[in-house]
Amino acid sequence: MSKDSNMYLEPVIHDTRNEPQRVSFSDTHAMIELADGRIIGVPLHFFPLLEAASDEERQNYQLGSSEVYWEDIDDGIDLTAMLSGLYLETSQEYKEYLKRLIAERKTEAAAT
Repeated sequence: MSKDSNMYLEPVIHDTRNEPQRVSFSDTHAMIELADGRIIGVPLHFFPLLEAASDEERQNYQLGSSEVYWEDIDDGIDLTAMLSGLYLETSQEYKEYLKRLIAERKTEAAAT
């Protein structure tokens, strides 16, 4: 593309392009379909609570303008962070907390 052709290009942020429409799962990933037709995937191991969730819990999600939230497990995916690659490192203490929480949920589910 020539330098002159750049005068016809103008960066535009489309507020609705990144809005989630649907979520599906493979064994290893959550796939989120966006309003513009893209499907983006994220490894489930990035979200331990979602990875450990039952199929029923995974299907009970709420779509926001820039996030997907699972009330049953009190966890969500921020699409802005996902698309930009911005993730916060979790502390070892938090990872241990998540392990205990997941174990408790599995115990409760097995008891019902």
